[in-house]
Amino acid sequence: MAIAESKRRRRTVQEARAEILAAASALLRERPSDTVTVTVTVTVSAIMSRTTLSRKSFYVYFPDRVALLRELLAPLRAVTDAAIARWRTATDPRPAARAALESAARMYQRDGAVLRTLAEASQRDAEAAGLWREFLEPLEQAAAETISRADARLPHESIARALVAMNVHYLLDEVVGAEPEVLDTAVDTLAAIWERTLYPHD
Repeated sequence: MAIAESKRRRRTVQEARAEILAAASALLRERPSDTVTVTVTVTVSAIMSRTTLSRKSFYVYFPDRVALLRELLAPLRAVTDAAIARWRTATDPRPAARAALESAARMYQRDGAVLRTLAEASQRDAEAAGLWREFLEPLEQAAAETISRADARLPHESIARALVAMNVHYLLDEVVGAEPEVLDTAVDTLAAIWERTLYPHD
């Protein structure tokens, strides 16, 4: 009876959206990407089965799964954008770059399961691939600017893509759910590679 009453209870739009987002986040952290993000029917059914809302009501609050995934990524995007802004405006890019790596490591430690699911789904799903590109492109642009300032002769866009890809894969492999000391080692490793690449003669 309690469950039936809960399902009939009126919710505000904010409450309903929050419930759906929480269910989606839990699924992304628990399930392999191919059962969550690749097939629309599976995605919506799996998410809504964890809520007290009907499956059809998903589309009342979100136009499609891309909109939902984009909203889940929004807080991570904000963290990343803030770190990029500090890096871009820093007088000395080296400590700013390290601070950006530290911020990224903490984010991957906390939310890397969601990012890993999206990264894996992007290999098989065009919509997920588009979201993943949206997430990575600002990082690549900021890295390319920094590399160009360090040495304009370098192919800065290609190097930026390679270094950002390295960051992503290394952080996904090493720090998702890891202990704090693992984060320190990961940041030291990535910072050393970036510095050796950008400032080989220092």
